[in-house]
Amino acid sequence: MVLWVGCSGGTDGIIVDLDKANEDVLLAFYFGSYVGPGGGDPFEAGLLGRQGSAVALNMDALPPPARDAFASAAEDGRIDWDEAKAAFQATYAEARAVPASLSDFQSTMPYLDASGRAADGWYSVEIDGVMTSARRRIYVAKDALRQALRDFDANGEQVIYPVGTALIGEHWLDGERVEVTIKQKRADGFWDFLVYDAAGVLADGTTTPPRDLAAPTQCVGCHLGTKLYEPEKSFPAEAPDGPHGPRAIYIDAALRDADATRAVTERFAEHRTRSDSVLGLYATLFVADLLADRRAGRPLDAEDEATLAALGY
Repeated sequence: MVLWVGCSGGTDGIIVDLDKANEDVLLAFYFGSYVGPGGGDPFEAGLLGRQGSAVALNMDALPPPARDAFASAAEDGRIDWDEAKAAFQATYAEARAVPASLSDFQSTMPYLDASGRAADGWYSVEIDGVMTSARRRIYVAKDALRQALRDFDANGEQVIYPVGTALIGEHWLDGERVEVTIKQKRADGFWDFLVYDAAGVLADGTTTPPRDLAAPTQCVGCHLGTKLYEPEKSFPAEAPDGPHGPRAIYIDAALRDADATRAVTERFAEHRTRSDSVLGLYATLFVADLLADRRAGRPLDAEDEATLAALGY
């Protein structure tokens, strides 16, 4: 044990050593998940403290189920990366109070209409990528896109989504929806990662080929990293097929080939800059669609016109 010197003072703490290059970011996400409904800074909350160059965990500041899990992980007096991941994976859903079923989630955020397609006010795009060989049908609220785009310049020319934004990905295989992944923005700037199985029950991770991915621990690595993935990496050019099937963003060829689409892609650089830890090109595609509608003489909603005006279009 080491003497606690964080905000709460006077409590013994357990050394946490993740031995990762981006350790500060990982500590903020993982342990910030236990700081209230919106997450928070684990150092300011007294959950983590500094011991010289080391970081110590104040066990008393954890909720009881998580306290037990991390105490078991710290049998040798320290918590390493694998031990932290296992304890977090076991306690994350309860700590975040995530909906136990997809129907519970949909009751607060109804993204589908009666026909099972995007509800009014939602933007949708279909993608084949590297995460899964299933076809992904992605949904994001148009109001969230508009807000992120209106704030683009103020946010240092980055697409930053408002708190509460949900990026919903349905995974389809052989005409069946086999699972749903959800990424939802927290008040502390990080995102929660959820997976629901074919029956709509909260699951520990994805199960579609080519490999299972634990949520959230294996989601965080890609989203907080810097590696570029297809098909977003090549867009607006078409991406080459991968070892497990096609990698493509399914949009009209005319939209893909438009000069405006290329210019918008370069301007937002969502995938390259990893804006807001989001890998998809949802703001890029949304604006490209709006500009295509304008070129075709199709009327735009007043909110969409205002969004384009804020971007100088």
